[in-house]
Amino acid sequence: MFPRTSFTSLLGLAFLASLTSIACGSSDPTGSGGEGKISFTTWGEEYIQDEIPPDSKEVTGFVDGWTVKYTKFLVNFQNIQVADAKGNKAASMDGSMLFNNQVKGVKSIIDFDGVEAKAWDQVSYEVAPVTDDTQLSDSATDEDKQMMIDGGFSFYVDATATKDDVTKHYAWGFAIGTRYQECHSEQEGKDEAGVVVTNNSDVEVQLTTHGDHLYYDRLQASPDPAILTSLRFDTIAAADKDEDGEITLDELDAAPLNVRLYDPSGLGAATQGAFVTSLARTIGHFRGEGECTISEL
Repeated sequence: MFPRTSFTSLLGLAFLASLTSIACGSSDPTGSGGEGKISFTTWGEEYIQDEIPPDSKEVTGFVDGWTVKYTKFLVNFQNIQVADAKGNKAASMDGSMLFNNQVKGVKSIIDFDGVEAKAWDQVSYEVAPVTDDTQLSDSATDEDKQMMIDGGFSFYVDATATKDDVTKHYAWGFAIGTRYQECHSEQEGKDEAGVVVTNNSDVEVQLTTHGDHLYYDRLQASPDPAILTSLRFDTIAAADKDEDGEITLDELDAAPLNVRLYDPSGLGAATQGAFVTSLARTIGHFRGEGECTISEL
């Protein structure tokens, strides 16, 4: 389980804004050429594989006391690209592949062999709706794929939230497309744009998904470090107006956003449903806590 920390660093990306990430780029790291391999993988982190707990002194979780457990966390990756600052492309992924990141473990997306040894500082990928041509990873099923096609979904969660003697179930499919570009991450204490390939190396680049983002109370981190981002579920649970124990996206769309608890950060999310859908675009990260510039497809 993740230790207790500030969420501010997790929301450093600017949502649907054209931000350019300033990173410590480098020239050819070997000085002698050569080739290496880039292995793209994905992982769902402990919050997705196990649970998101209530907030405590030991772990960061829901400040209003809820626990969330996922049974599905389906993400469809496509169009992974590796390029340099001049736009020269080293590798790209054809088609798409569907993953259930609730299944434990790191999962392979694609390997690129014979990549020139140098800094490739323009790495990007997309989370896009599933199509008939989408490939299945070992973690997803034919039924998952058909459900995603029928709904036009790129991202889908099935989960149960509990608090005391209250249980709420929800299954949310998001028919959105999101591009993650100008990705960067911290490597050996320095901010690194994209990925650096050295001669004869095999570099893993993990497209990490973050299951806690759907419950943030801000769409962007506050510039004031004293204002933290928290996980909340009370308002989401309250959207279940018919009290049947099932929270639908239609019910969230009917619930006005409580701006006393939630900050849309000037991005125009008027309802709880619009807010959650905006947060759904931020679930993709880069090599753990690394970030990318986000835009709609």
